[in-house]
This record gives sequence, structure tokens and C-alpha cells, in this order.
Amino acid sequence: MTGALVYVLVLTVACVGCCAAATHAFRRHRECLRLQASGVETTGQCTSLSWRQDDVSVRFSYALADGTKYEADSFHVSRTSFSPGSTFPIVYDPASPAVAEAADLLSEAIRCHRLVLVAITPVLLLLATLDVWLALAVLL
Repeated sequence: MTGALVYVLVLTVACVGCCAAATHAFRRHRECLRLQASGVETTGQCTSLSWRQDDVSVRFSYALADGTKYEADSFHVSRTSFSPGSTFPIVYDPASPAVAEAADLLSEAIRCHRLVLVAITPVLLLLATLDVWLALAVLL
């Protein structure tokens, strides 16, 4: 019985982790779809590149028409043609101007977040089902 409780706990922790990842991917996917549908295009300037193993994220700054300045990080990509100081088109959300993405990376970001959701949802459902099934077996 103690071993079964350990499995229930492990499955619960795995479910929480999957839920956190799915929530993040869903939020980013929704933001990107909103940018694609009603985003406003402006010019951004690369301020730095951030490398993480095999991918890179572009940190960029941009100003709104009223002069308000913002900074944001791009979607992680495997390679980039951006370099510090270069300018490129970005799209920002007029309802939440701090949400922005490089225009060239927007469709790739949407596709990637959608793939993460498609991949993680069945895993989450499987783990949750196993967790509930095992918890009921322990309690009954």
C-alpha cells in the first residue's frame, strides 16, 4: 500500500508539471494568435541574443507611436539572422503593448506552441487517468 501511495504522489507531481507546461504553451499560443489577428506592426531593434543549447532568443526593443518604449524576447529558434543593433519588423498587441514578437517568427511560434499542446495533452490525460485509477485502487 505504501508503494502505491508513492506512485500516486509521483503521478500527481507529473500531472502538475504537465499542466504547468500546457498552460504556458496555451497562453503563448493564444498571445501569438492575437498578434496575428490584430497586432500592430512597427520596427524593433535587436539589443542582445540569448543562446540556450541549440536555440537562440532575440531580445529586442521597440517604441510605440506615442514614444513609450518596451522590450521583449522572441520565440526561441534554431538559428537567426538577427544581430545586436539590427532592425526588423515586429508585431505588438495594442491591448497589451508589452506582448510582442518578431514578425518573421510569428507563424513558426504559433505552429510550435500548437505542436506542444497536441503532444502534451494526451500525456496529461494519460497521467491523470492513471493517477485517478491508482488513487481509487488504493482507497477502495
